[in-house]
Amino acid sequence: MPKRKQKQTPQIESSSSKPPASKRPKRGVQAAKEEQKLKFSLEWDSVGEISSKGLPPLLQLTGPAVKGSAKIAAFDLDYTLIVPKSGRKWPTGPKDWMFLSEEVPKKLKAIYDDGFKIIIFTNQRGMEKGHTTPAGFMTKIEDIITALDIPIQTFVSTGETHYRKPGSLMWEHMLKSHNDGIAVDTKESYYVGDAAGRAKNWAPDKPRDFSCSDRMFAVNAGIDFFTPEEYFYGEDKAPFEWRSVNPKDILEGAKDNQLEDKYHLETKDFVLLVGPPASGKSSFYRHFLEPHEYVWINRDTLKTPAKCKEAAKKAISEGKSVAIDNTNPSTTARAAFLSLTKNKGYTVRCFILDTPLELCHHLNMVRQNQSKGKNRRVPNVGFNVYKKNFQDPSREEGFSEVKRIPFSPVFKNKNDERLFLQWTD
Repeated sequence: MPKRKQKQTPQIESSSSKPPASKRPKRGVQAAKEEQKLKFSLEWDSVGEISSKGLPPLLQLTGPAVKGSAKIAAFDLDYTLIVPKSGRKWPTGPKDWMFLSEEVPKKLKAIYDDGFKIIIFTNQRGMEKGHTTPAGFMTKIEDIITALDIPIQTFVSTGETHYRKPGSLMWEHMLKSHNDGIAVDTKESYYVGDAAGRAKNWAPDKPRDFSCSDRMFAVNAGIDFFTPEEYFYGEDKAPFEWRSVNPKDILEGAKDNQLEDKYHLETKDFVLLVGPPASGKSSFYRHFLEPHEYVWINRDTLKTPAKCKEAAKKAISEGKSVAIDNTNPSTTARAAFLSLTKNKGYTVRCFILDTPLELCHHLNMVRQNQSKGKNRRVPNVGFNVYKKNFQDPSREEGFSEVKRIPFSPVFKNKNDERLFLQWTD
């Protein structure tokens, strides 16, 4: 069984804003129980910078007892390997679990004996929301390993982070750092999970799968996928839906979207960008306007509308061209900036990022993964507010031009393109 490392900041990037261990919330990683004498030489550790909630983005359980292998048998946890023993939908505590069926320990022991490395990849957003403590979850995993009598490597995404499935970064972290340098045979390896995109009554009286994230995770990792029913009981494959945009189709369709060679002016120019979160506004600015020294006004950076207006006023007083990179959904929001340009000799233009809302949700996750968590995902409420307040811009508002900008991605490198092509939910 695992041991818990007793380090102040295990494998955590340095950060001046990180609170000392004694001041972190008790439900954080440092609240785990004292080190125990456990059966397997496994240890819990943290990966990434501790958040304001006292959590790293990734928890891992590994050690010398887990041998690297070309054959990986990976599993989701809840409703794949275990279910609440109480019969409730959600467990009442770390001891409220039992195996999905007696087939689970039998199968796992058999594949372990066959040379597979067994791994659990699990999302545990409840930690970030305060519903589950790291210490309690660690106890549960330790108890499962004790019951199975098998050393199991475990990776836990603790919230809405870049390690969260269906993104492949947990898988890639394992490949890079925790498989003894052994290349994985993707044809022999697989992932088993219950979030498979199946509709209600995919089998008699079966509920709708809450998402398709486990199936997406397997595809993103490049390995086969099975549901628990298929894997443990040999049932036939059930119909499913991805429930998300297909990034390959999006990229193929965008090939016909042509952007102009230039969008800047040589005279004093005031550009107001309009579009949902993650629609590509900042990328458009960096590619077409920043090289021509437009002053960038962005609420994510400046934090308040008042500070945005002050920064715009200053740039106008200096006769500089300006780009307002906010969502700017309503005529009221836009009027607050347009009023600053009156009688100042500026050309005032509006560029609408014509990116479908469903695609914006995909891009929201992509940029979090591309930045490795530096750019956190925008909560769904941000998209809902934009949709609720949106009013189509028109020249009657005072624009000399209103132009729609079609979605046409420009990737910095092959890795950014690879992450764009991964499924998101």
